Amino acid sequence: MKAMARGILVVRTFWLTAALVVAGGVAESVAQEPLPGRLGEITDSPPLLKLERKPEAPGPQAAAPKPESQAAPKADATKPKADAPATVKVEKGTFRVDVSVPAVFEPVKAVEVSISPKAWAQPMMVERAAGLGTAVKRGDILVDIDREKIDKAIQDAEVDLAAGELALKHAAEELPILEKLLPLDLAAAERTKAQADEDLARFLEIDRPQAEKMAAFSLKSATESLEYSREELRQLEKMYRSKDLTEETEEIILRRTRFQVESAEVYLKSAQLQSEATLKIQLPRQEIAAREAAARQALEIQRARTGLPLTLNQKRQALAKLQHDHARAAEKLADLRRDRDAMSVHAPADGLVYYGREERGAWPQAAALASKLRKGGTLAADEVFITIVAPRPLVAVASVEEKELRHLAGRADLKGLAVPTIDPALASPAHLVSLTPVPREAGKFDIVADVELGPEAALIKPGMACTLKFTTYRARDALSLPSSSVFEEEADDGSPVQVVYRPGPDGKPSRQVVKAGKVHGGRTEILSGLRQGDEVLAAKP
Repeated sequence: MKAMARGILVVRTFWLTAALVVAGGVAESVAQEPLPGRLGEITDSPPLLKLERKPEAPGPQAAAPKPESQAAPKADATKPKADAPATVKVEKGTFRVDVSVPAVFEPVKAVEVSISPKAWAQPMMVERAAGLGTAVKRGDILVDIDREKIDKAIQDAEVDLAAGELALKHAAEELPILEKLLPLDLAAAERTKAQADEDLARFLEIDRPQAEKMAAFSLKSATESLEYSREELRQLEKMYRSKDLTEETEEIILRRTRFQVESAEVYLKSAQLQSEATLKIQLPRQEIAAREAAARQALEIQRARTGLPLTLNQKRQALAKLQHDHARAAEKLADLRRDRDAMSVHAPADGLVYYGREERGAWPQAAALASKLRKGGTLAADEVFITIVAPRPLVAVASVEEKELRHLAGRADLKGLAVPTIDPALASPAHLVSLTPVPREAGKFDIVADVELGPEAALIKPGMACTLKFTTYRARDALSLPSSSVFEEEADDGSPVQVVYRPGPDGKPSRQVVKAGKVHGGRTEILSGLRQGDEVLAAKP
């Protein structure tokens, strides 16, 4: 019970003290009397045991605070003086510049795997594929492609090639014949043209004039014949009338003569019509036909002279095209067969199977390709779907910020550590081998470091993360200050100088020029101008 009472009194005393401070002061007896003594006195008082059960009226310690006029002198007596300027001391120790950057293990030897068909242009359906991370030997099957479609394409190409061979053979046999027929056809065209010219000339010079004469003569002959018959009939009738002869013989002669006259009239009419047709229709038409035939043959000979050689050249070009097409068809067939063979993809080297193309120690397409490299998935031509990675040797690649570049530039001898994320205990020696002189992206520069991984680091694989750590500068017993207490100002000649401000005995700081060295981690190395333990102002006055 005493312990409980003592605890309650401690809590009560705390809150009473807080209340007195808020009110503006603390009772003099409370401020001056040690707390343990008071607690002992209160603890020994029997009435205090009743405080556990019911509240107690405030005692003398919780009395109202003194008036401000009485508390003020006490407050003035305890008020601290104005704060002095903050200072820092020059420290002595090892000053080092450490560069630590996240990196990734990248393989030195990696072979990309893709299918680059020459003739096959369709997507390739996967039949089976090696799993991610599989260890393979050179020649092991990585991917098998379904060959059903390409087999049909090969069959079609074989049929096309056979048909092309027949067409090529026919054209090759036809061309020599055409070459021999060309002069014969030209000669025949020349003869036909000459004959047409001769026919036209003969018609104009001989046949037409002769036909015109014959038409005129036939008309004249018919006219004369009619006149002869009529005259003969008149003479007979006159003779028989004068003798009054009416014998039957005489009637026969007269009848025959009259018929001759009638026939001569009909013949004359026919001769007139025939002569008119010959002169006005037949002969003009024959002339037109002869002239057209001559003109047509003139064009035909012209066409033969130009067209037949062109036709022959056309046949030659057609033969050349057939030969070209046949060669292309044969080449396509050979390419299809090679493409078919390439659809069984074998490992080009020993190593581990990674999906996709490696980019700075990462395989960003691995997830997407995992869905393709399964039965029924499709791959595109020239798509890098697998990279065979040699697990050793490895390098660490990283991007350093521009502010760290000055610590690493020109440090081909720089050695450090590669600390694997998977197990920092496997930290291995690293050696900086290259630094890209231009940024890969804004403010980022690539570095590469060789890493010596021992057999105990077999767990580390390409693509795992690590941290590259380099100590680019180390100075023992170096003096240093917080960088916030070192300032750059102008000397009297305008050149920049590094200065610090030292506190003076009269409170007025004095400027001290120092020679600064490396700056890293918020501290600046002091090469001269100060000694260990010297105090300088923490901020610029």
